[in-house]
Amino acid sequence: MKVRGAPMIAIVGCLSVAVELRKENFDGIERFREFMNEKLSYLTTARPTAVNMSKSAKDLVKLVDNLIEEKHLLEKMKSRVLETIEQMLHDDITDNKQLSEFGAKHILSNSQSDKITILTHCNTGSLATAGYGTALGVVRALHETSNLEIAYCTETRPYNQGARLTAYEFVHDNIPSTLICDSMVGLLMDTKEVSG
Repeated sequence: MKVRGAPMIAIVGCLSVAVELRKENFDGIERFREFMNEKLSYLTTARPTAVNMSKSAKDLVKLVDNLIEEKHLLEKMKSRVLETIEQMLHDDITDNKQLSEFGAKHILSNSQSDKITILTHCNTGSLATAGYGTALGVVRALHETSNLEIAYCTETRPYNQGARLTAYEFVHDNIPSTLICDSMVGLLMDTKEVSG
């Protein structure tokens, strides 16, 4: 399985720990701590540039340390860690929607028009997050409020994330859009005001 996008890497990585954690029977609290540290450390080194994974790993290690310090029973600790990991999925969608609404309002408050033309680069949508998107979520929010004129996405060479992923998301969601090659951005700036 291939997973891309820093938010999604963290969620899938932590959910994989949850799957293994559910199956494990620990002979003591120290073994539980070792298990969590080993698994999270491995996931962090597997993709060190995905900062969300290292942040989530640090948060979970801190949670385990706090639960041990508070002298919780092992099953209670295991349950609490599982709840925290599962909550990550819900929180990512909620956070992305709030961020996107705020971003859309900010763009509209700084624009002289209620119809926005916007350019996005790379892929920051539902295929890189738990389901809504960050920067692409802002485009979605503008579209949902009928404030989007058109979205341009670049192909994003060399891996063509824009051409393969962002363009796909635009078509899937019926968002008015045009795919352009990366070097066309300058032409857009000459012909009309582009936000973003």
